Amino acid sequence: MQNSSANQSLSSHPALLAKSAAELERIRRAIGDSTTSPDLREIIRQERRARGDRTPRDSPLTEDDLFIGIARPPTLRTDRAHWTCSLCSNVKAHPVAYTCGHSHCFVCIRLHLERSWKCPLPDCAKLMRQPPHRIYSEEQGIAYDFPHWDDPSVVSYSWDGLTFPRPLIFSDDE
Repeated sequence: MQNSSANQSLSSHPALLAKSAAELERIRRAIGDSTTSPDLREIIRQERRARGDRTPRDSPLTEDDLFIGIARPPTLRTDRAHWTCSLCSNVKAHPVAYTCGHSHCFVCIRLHLERSWKCPLPDCAKLMRQPPHRIYSEEQGIAYDFPHWDDPSVVSYSWDGLTFPRPLIFSDDE
């Protein structure tokens, strides 16, 4: 016999009415995965995605998955903050920017997006709803300021495997 909560119509299900992540998680645990319909599980996954929560991969993505070939960017530290990636503390290799305007290395951002949809800077934490874009002007600026820094590495700039959260009708992060 199925749990009465699982028999409710999806439109009136308490998981859809949950106001917070903690409340949604409490409801999910109370219902239990074995009694939750596949439709409801998908709705809960969509709700989590809309909040910025990520579901881990079966096998974690690594740097080796993102570089084409064996070359990696050489380490180069600088006191110029605008050229430094705040995630790896190195000069940005293959810079890309979020919609909020913060930029990082492609590999750093791609690995971060495996854990969270939010900008990694604590004072921002804006929810990313579309892939970051490549910043050619930063690439040129770094090449100009560091002519001796030869980066033989190549990346794909691929966002495959990521399904960015869809915008909510009423959202305070837009």
